[in-house]
Amino acid sequence: MCYDVLQHSGLLTLARRLSSGGVILCYHNVVAATDAGASDTLGLHMPLPTFERQMRWLAANYDVVPLAELVDKFSRGESLRGAAAVTFDDAYGGVFDHAWPVLQALNLAATVFVIAEAPTQDEGFWWDDPEVLRAYSPAQHQRWLTADCGDRGTIVNALPAARRPRQPPVWCRPATWQAITEAARSGLQLGVHSATHRSLPALKEGELRREVVESRDVISRHTGVTPEFFAYPYGLWDDRVREAVRSAGYRAAFTLEDGQHGGAADRWTVPRVSVPAHIDDAAFQAWTSGLNLRQWLVA
Repeated sequence: MCYDVLQHSGLLTLARRLSSGGVILCYHNVVAATDAGASDTLGLHMPLPTFERQMRWLAANYDVVPLAELVDKFSRGESLRGAAAVTFDDAYGGVFDHAWPVLQALNLAATVFVIAEAPTQDEGFWWDDPEVLRAYSPAQHQRWLTADCGDRGTIVNALPAARRPRQPPVWCRPATWQAITEAARSGLQLGVHSATHRSLPALKEGELRREVVESRDVISRHTGVTPEFFAYPYGLWDDRVREAVRSAGYRAAFTLEDGQHGGAADRWTVPRVSVPAHIDDAAFQAWTSGLNLRQWLVA
């Protein structure tokens, strides 16, 4: 209701005009309207009609630019007023089947951050399995990302044998290398989202190199594209991880607004707005304009 008031009061338009910063939106998956639904308890799988509506509004109200252009302006200290970039984490199949055709029709640029080892695996992502979601709680999630390092095998093997994850539905599986490569050839930009989507601050040096450096080599080998940008899994980073990404030669790296932050943002800790799958239009427009009431209340 508060967002509806903001929307109809004209404050959102004023906030966009006054803000000197741009916005980078982070999505995960886009699915047919009949998929996901109530089973999407983490809000990762946005219905296609919602996504298309958001992109039409974004195109009408922002200058949607390639991520590289926004980063260049950010690096030079230029104003980002009115600029927006669209990104996706994980490289779900729905990004290529549903989101990319919408973006192409609207002539909007986008970047998808690929988990390098996901396209060759059939089991899907651990956080989508119904049995994992059944065991979910904020405290449990924190343990999965710290004690278990966000490692799929460790998390799955800890479940009772009768409740081990099953094959995920088609709509929440990773894209194939063929789909990723074809989209890259048609203009979709590729970035790196690690090798296995483990929590990077919890890893040892050799494991960290695999996630940051070797993952880029895998993507390049399969697609012919050498990505320039990195997105931290779960938005989590620390000084050691940031330095590993910077030293690896990435032009920039990206966090999430609800991820772990430390110090002022620079090119290797650029924040993004994570867009929940079931956010309504008024809240989406407010968040994009920098008016996230949830963050204010938490603060």
